[in-house]
Amino acid sequence: MLTHSRKLYLMSIAALALSSAAPVSAQDTGYGESLFQENCAVCHGATGGGDGPVAELFAQRPRNLRLLAKENNNTFPFSEVYQSIDGRRDITAHGNTQMPIWGDLFTEDALPRTIHPGVTAEDVVQGRILGLVYYLQSVQEM
Repeated sequence: MLTHSRKLYLMSIAALALSSAAPVSAQDTGYGESLFQENCAVCHGATGGGDGPVAELFAQRPRNLRLLAKENNNTFPFSEVYQSIDGRRDITAHGNTQMPIWGDLFTEDALPRTIHPGVTAEDVVQGRILGLVYYLQSVQEM
């Protein structure tokens, strides 16, 4: 079990990562890219351009995720993207804030992986979301 001070330390590291404006390198994003291809590409397209195979079925075309930084004064909106994925930010096209496109997939899939003492399903979910966000940060067009 993680001690309170250890959890605070890990949370501080995560907060530092969230506040970092520097893009990550390509070798750091493989896991996030894999998650993106499995969960997001069907709507947002293989490269995040909003041109996935089912994009034309929506009244409002999925967003081009490669332009997030460009549309935000060339600053990648790390926190907003994280919140969009974890459900704290309402995205009309996704329905309610639980992103019903994949529902509780991340949480359900994480439960069997919590075999290490002190690592919860929520810890695994946060890691997966961070992987996706870092990947999206790496594909931005400036």
